[in-house]
Amino acid sequence: MSIGSWDPQASTSAEALALSAAILQRCIGYSRDEQLTSLPEHLDGDDSQVLAGLMKIDHAQWSKTCEELSDDEIIHLIRFFAVAENLPGWEAGADSPVIPLAKALRKRGQRLDKSLLLWLREVNVNRYLPYGPL
Repeated sequence: MSIGSWDPQASTSAEALALSAAILQRCIGYSRDEQLTSLPEHLDGDDSQVLAGLMKIDHAQWSKTCEELSDDEIIHLIRFFAVAENLPGWEAGADSPVIPLAKALRKRGQRLDKSLLLWLREVNVNRYLPYGPL
């Protein structure tokens, strides 16, 4: 268990990161390269704190960002954020980016398959995933 320091500017600086293709591709890469089980080893210190701010970005911002992503990239982001939310300081509840990401897929006519839904329940205890508060 690690204890970090809280930076009130982390979510503000993370909003600029959310639009960065490089940061999104990095998050996608953790899922694509099957590094989710060792995520704490890849995200440490200040890097983790800054990226944790991505969890609190407004859902409308995420929806806009999804317009430029493929279905596969969105699924990898869903996987990344579902696991990342277990890290200290990454808790998001109803603000989780998984919710607007899943909604973007539904708008495209894509549904999350049963295996992914079951996997989400296994790796995360956030009751709002993947569809948000009902």
